[in-house]
Amino acid sequence: ELPDTPPFLLASWRMQTTSIILAFGAGYQGWNETRELLLRWLHSFPLLMISGVCLAAHFGLWVWGLQNTSLPHSLLLVCCTPLLLSFGSLALCLQISAGEIASSVLGALGVALMAADVGQTRGDDAVTWFGDVMSLGAAAAIIGYMLIGHQLRQWMPLFLYVFPVTLTAAVVLAVASALVEDAGVLTDRTQGGQGGHAGIFGWTTDLRSFVVTAYLALGPGLVGHTGYNGVLRHVSPLVVSLALTLEPLFGSLLGWALGVAGAPGWRTFVGGAALVAAVGFVVVASSRRAEKRV
Repeated sequence: ELPDTPPFLLASWRMQTTSIILAFGAGYQGWNETRELLLRWLHSFPLLMISGVCLAAHFGLWVWGLQNTSLPHSLLLVCCTPLLLSFGSLALCLQISAGEIASSVLGALGVALMAADVGQTRGDDAVTWFGDVMSLGAAAAIIGYMLIGHQLRQWMPLFLYVFPVTLTAAVVLAVASALVEDAGVLTDRTQGGQGGHAGIFGWTTDLRSFVVTAYLALGPGLVGHTGYNGVLRHVSPLVVSLALTLEPLFGSLLGWALGVAGAPGWRTFVGGAALVAAVGFVVVASSRRAEKRV
């Protein structure tokens, strides 16, 4: 809905508004926690900031990819993080099950078939190598965030984790936008301050930008992303991971139904189905391997 907003800037707007909302939860939890936990929380700030940098890279690359390829391609590729972890384990000669290897091969075949759609146009969406690679890079960038979150969320309250991480991501993306996209404070610097509302805090000066950014913060940001971190304490990570593999399916169908994305080509449909199945299989296989190790 904001196609003219540069990717790093748009991602920063989302992180800014989300962090404002999360600040209230963090303040409440911080006020009610023990001094010992708060000291431990302060000592964890280096890890929290690293996690925030990873989150910034994830959203920056994802928005960049989404603006340069089709919605189904972007959603499918950005959700294949479990496959990248399996490929990484193979490359590092770490222990990995036969099921994970088979799933990785299936996922690679799915990506290869999807790549054959590069250059095709569906509705207003054109599939490009650049957009696909950026989306895949977003899937890789989130790995650090997931690993650090898995470690810290064992003892750290939800909002005390997600608030500093999200705020760090907002700052990193704002700096990146200022350096790469010439974003000023409220406007774009490239046109002598007359570049519309493309500034670091430009979402506060334009009603349309404010509404879209607020939706991204309340919907995908608070309910989706923060909700994912919240349910990990109450639901098996396997169930959560399998549920996330359905995001490309429902996201693509919703985009098509709302008229913001074209229907995928048959290569994307078949390759995407193989990729989603591969992600689901590798999540189950890795979970079973972990259970056997315990």
